[in-house]
Amino acid sequence: MRQKDIAFIESGNSLYTLDRFTELPVLRAQSNTTGMQRENISTPDNNTLSVFPYGPSSGGMVESVYFDILTQGERIQKVSYDAGYKNRSIKLWGLSMSEALLRIERMNGVHSAAYSSMFCNICESGIGLDVPEEIGYLRVAMMEAERISSHLFVASRLTGGASQNIAHMNILLLREELLRTFASVFGHRYFFGVNRIGGIGRPVDIKGFQKKVRQISDEYKEIFRTLMDSRVFIDRLDKSAIIRGENSSGPTMRGAGIKKDGRNSHRYYEDLEFQTITADGGDALARFIVRSGEIQESAGIIEQVLSHAENLKMNISVNHEGSAFMSGGYMETPSGDASMIIKTESGKLVAMGFRSPSILNMEAFAESIGGNTFADFLFGYESLGIWICEMGDLL
Repeated sequence: MRQKDIAFIESGNSLYTLDRFTELPVLRAQSNTTGMQRENISTPDNNTLSVFPYGPSSGGMVESVYFDILTQGERIQKVSYDAGYKNRSIKLWGLSMSEALLRIERMNGVHSAAYSSMFCNICESGIGLDVPEEIGYLRVAMMEAERISSHLFVASRLTGGASQNIAHMNILLLREELLRTFASVFGHRYFFGVNRIGGIGRPVDIKGFQKKVRQISDEYKEIFRTLMDSRVFIDRLDKSAIIRGENSSGPTMRGAGIKKDGRNSHRYYEDLEFQTITADGGDALARFIVRSGEIQESAGIIEQVLSHAENLKMNISVNHEGSAFMSGGYMETPSGDASMIIKTESGKLVAMGFRSPSILNMEAFAESIGGNTFADFLFGYESLGIWICEMGDLL
């Protein structure tokens, strides 16, 4: 399916949609649709292969994407983008849930913990499997550590673009230390292979992990304070790509003063204490402030959950052959809230609906950059934490 502003599945002559920050009541085979949004449609299912949005090279960016920029001198009048140049479609239909998980966690490798946790949680709800509480806590620890890593990467892109070379290199060093800690504790720098439906796929040793995370977050706090004292750095981000309203996601939305965070309503985060960081500017500086604050909050969350996640053991193989259900849910990734619906028959995926936060944030960026100069373009784009790799089609 091609991504839109909501996750959806077309089934027969009906369209099933999943709003943001909600979960779908599990529908078993031949069960009714009570509690789900349902609309009648007249068009049949479209199984035509879609080409994934990606694009030709754009100098200086991590991923390829194509922009058309209408300018008057140095002033940008309008920006449109083409994310459909390079094929990044991922085929999932016909796979078992375990097979699909291996592709979901690699869809955006740097946010693997969030996407694999979301998919596992949806599948576990669908088959009626209650995982141990400590598994949920471990997933939270991975996702929050991943959030710190992702926010450090965005901070490194912004400081590098602003020629804050010492801060840039120190932030990259902190991120590398964190990734090496992931590899030591979890067996992979990006958590590949840790999550499994029903539990975890390998033993983990979390002793000392929260201490290392706290050390890194404290060191970053000092770098952040130094940057906020730099008039040169602040001037580069201030008033760049101002975004207002709720048509964005994650730190981008919270940087516009909107206090919405998918973690506040997710079952994994029940009874955990943390502050939802917001800022009022709506610009690149506000988004940088939000991400920096979230690094500290994530370190605190990790300290809370790891005390409940000791002595973890690998899960027993989960038998989901023959299962038939429709289930959906969401997760707050480092870039914002993602939503997904899956439908299975005989244990195989037969339909999937998905919406990534980068879909919303890219549209918000294109609308916000008008009126800025060329010098603002990089700071506006990088401050949103957009990942083109998660904007593709799931087939």
